[in-house]
Amino acid sequence: MDMFDEIYRKALQGLNEYLEANNMRKTAERQEVLSAICRLGGIFTQVDLADFMERESQFCVSRSTLFHTLDTFVAARILLKHALGRAASYELLTSKVPRAYLVCQTCGEIRRLERPELIKYLGTVRARLFSVRQPILYLNGECKKCAQRARKAKKTSL
Repeated sequence: MDMFDEIYRKALQGLNEYLEANNMRKTAERQEVLSAICRLGGIFTQVDLADFMERESQFCVSRSTLFHTLDTFVAARILLKHALGRAASYELLTSKVPRAYLVCQTCGEIRRLERPELIKYLGTVRARLFSVRQPILYLNGECKKCAQRARKAKKTSL
């Protein structure tokens, strides 16, 4: 079994448990969207997913269906929704490992920060009277491309 199959199997199991617990139907559309998300990988927007499915899937899903399906996946804790910047971004939750992200305030790009010491620290965060389910840290700033563009624009305006 390859990595895609394992990720898809776990995500589908979580989805099926959620659907059964909430008396919702298991549809081919939901399964195809989940399969596309697993193949797409990384952080994506609804538009990214729709474009990917148009190119890679034989299944036609409307943008409205896609929107509602993504909301269902977020509620089922299969997807993490990053509501930052212009458009919501999503990421498949493959584990409960703490996460840290770099968010460009100029272009809206979101990148995962892979720093073991930071991830370890986030895993230890506790709060009185509050249960931390998924430790997430967002660091806002400016990506390298946007910073270079700003420096060039500043030089040309002088």
